[in-house]
Amino acid sequence: MGVISLKELNASRNSIIDIHEEAFVGQSRLQTLDLSSNNLSYIEPNAFIRNPSLKWLSLSGNGFGMLPEEGYFLYSESVRVLHLSACNLRFIPTETFQGLPNLQELYISHNLIDILPPLGTGFLTVLDISNNNLRDLDSDIFTSSPKIIRLNLSYNGLKTLNIEMMPQLAKVIRTGDLSGNPWLCDCLMFNTTYSWCHDNGVDLKLTCSSPPKFKGRKWTEYDREGCDENVFDEVDEFTVTGNGLTPVEKHAKFENLQEAADILTSREEVTEFKSKYFYTSLALFGLLIVLTAVAASMFCYLRRSRVSMRKGPALNNEEESHLSIV
Repeated sequence: MGVISLKELNASRNSIIDIHEEAFVGQSRLQTLDLSSNNLSYIEPNAFIRNPSLKWLSLSGNGFGMLPEEGYFLYSESVRVLHLSACNLRFIPTETFQGLPNLQELYISHNLIDILPPLGTGFLTVLDISNNNLRDLDSDIFTSSPKIIRLNLSYNGLKTLNIEMMPQLAKVIRTGDLSGNPWLCDCLMFNTTYSWCHDNGVDLKLTCSSPPKFKGRKWTEYDREGCDENVFDEVDEFTVTGNGLTPVEKHAKFENLQEAADILTSREEVTEFKSKYFYTSLALFGLLIVLTAVAASMFCYLRRSRVSMRKGPALNNEEESHLSIV
């Protein structure tokens, strides 16, 4: 009896706990494989290496948790679409997807990922990392995957966007791809990211989470007058100039990211200076007290010595009696 040749196989919603390395041997025509919602916690990296026609693979809804820290997750030159959503993934090692050189679409939503490393998949065009714990987006994502045309970052922990990434980011974001994040609508955000979007006709439709004054409001309502009233509320109003430290005018406007960064840098420098000055002063004060105590002790000792020399040696009882008779 010959082996049945499959093009599609749906084995989802079962209780599969293991996939043997030779489970799909002979299935050279297999193109679509759905193994979602099973009990897989590990899969042999070579499980699909003998399936040259496999293009679409879903492993979503399994409990992989931690992916291998070293080596590839899977080897396959044919897989183009991979689903790993809702797999309790917390971290993605750098080499994880490098065994899938022709991967074009990666779906890793509804996990616990807080850092996204360079994926090293040069043909990746679609990345869905929505509903995770991302707090920052590294520009290396575009360096390692320069062909991305769709990036879904909705419902993460993003508060700000790097202005240097905006030209690339604006090309791959659609309406809703940045929604559900706790955006911080302060002057830095307004004068950099918002201003760039405004000048380039990009509407990201972001909703502010802070400061409280703008919570729940669209960031398009955060106009320049509102920004002027809240210039870096939580930043010390100092900046470094050629003449030393001077207060920043309360209604100053920052023309670009560098000026805003200078303010933040100045604040750190001032704080560091104050800290060093305080501890140095404290040390010098302690040293002064010690030197004063030593000087007082020496003064008392020398004074007693001089008094003793004036009186001469002490007399015993016989000498005192003799002097009295005389």
